[in-house]
Amino acid sequence: MHTRFSTDQERTREQVAVAQERVSDTERRALREIDQERTLRQKAELALADLRTELAAVQARVPDAAVASAEERARQLAERDTLSLQQAQAQQAQTEGQAVQGRLRAELEMAARRAERADAEATATRRLVSPRRRAPEAACRKSSGTRMRPVDGSRGSAPVAMPSRQQRRWA
Repeated sequence: MHTRFSTDQERTREQVAVAQERVSDTERRALREIDQERTLRQKAELALADLRTELAAVQARVPDAAVASAEERARQLAERDTLSLQQAQAQQAQTEGQAVQGRLRAELEMAARRAERADAEATATRRLVSPRRRAPEAACRKSSGTRMRPVDGSRGSAPVAMPSRQQRRWA
């Protein structure tokens, strides 16, 4: 029995040694995990501090950005209003210019008609006053052809006979 007790005792010691080694390994793993968790927590706290700093900086810039944005929008609205006014003025000037152009065209047409009328009147007057007119037979001498010329060389103020069709064609 004694041997059996010794054998049991020896086995128990071996089991205790194995159990203690397992406990040591588990304890080391647990300490490593705790250390890793502590390191991760410290990193997370640093990241959180960095993010809080960045958030504070962004929050400080937000009002400045909002003011700058509002100023830019106001500037753009003012520019739009100015451009709209300029466009309206340009359209009004264009409309007025077209009206003036229409009036000037009408005046030009009237002046052209008056000039044509004046040319026609001048031509008619030249024909009436022209030396080609026939003077009365007593005051004219016959020249070559059938045309009559005044004897005294004046253009004559007496009524004159109209030239024939053939003479008018060749005149």
